[in-house]
Amino acid sequence: MLPCPSIKEQVAFYEMLGFQTVQTYTRPNPYAVLKYGDVELHFYGSKKTLPAENPNMCYVQTDHVDQLYASFTSSIKEKTGKIPRSGIPRISKVKDLADDRRFVLTDAGGNTLFVGSPHSKSDTQTVFLRTIENTEHAKNFEILYDLLYSKEDSHSASLMRAKFFPKDLSQLQVSDLDLAKILLVALDMELQQHQALDEELNNKLSDLFEQYGKEDADWTQISQKYEDILNVE
Repeated sequence: MLPCPSIKEQVAFYEMLGFQTVQTYTRPNPYAVLKYGDVELHFYGSKKTLPAENPNMCYVQTDHVDQLYASFTSSIKEKTGKIPRSGIPRISKVKDLADDRRFVLTDAGGNTLFVGSPHSKSDTQTVFLRTIENTEHAKNFEILYDLLYSKEDSHSASLMRAKFFPKDLSQLQVSDLDLAKILLVALDMELQQHQALDEELNNKLSDLFEQYGKEDADWTQISQKYEDILNVE
């Protein structure tokens, strides 16, 4: 059971996502039950709950994370004209992490829902973007990746990049494929922090795409991630 300062606002938010209200009570104890497919969420009203300071969270496991994401974002955009990436409520983009593919939803009450599809053990491509072959930088890159996407802490990720990676990333003694992955993370980091495209990083990536094209499966994944990063809804 998750708290919220206003049951009415909480119900309105989840109905906007496509949830159905099963039960709702406003007196004497505010409470609501909402359902989406097999997922059922329970909320109780608490005037003491401050959305910006709400530490409550839950994990929703699904086999269809991309379909849920598309459904939620299309509903939000249809009703509000945009997809909120900051503030409360907000919804992140879909991310590939070590254990799953997920997005993060913060609702009107400040509760955090991690919605994810666990990776199959037989899927060898699930951590492709999170790993590089260069042994000198592999561990730091994984930490950098997780800071940006799992912790959603672009500030700490930026500090780590400055500490462990050269300012000019092209100076790294790594393969072009490893370099492209590092450039992708750096480019997304700059976008998240400054809401502006870093032309130098973008040009370096564009040069690599021009050199290798999209015929190879690995470079296709790099290109798809690049297009996702640049896709500002």
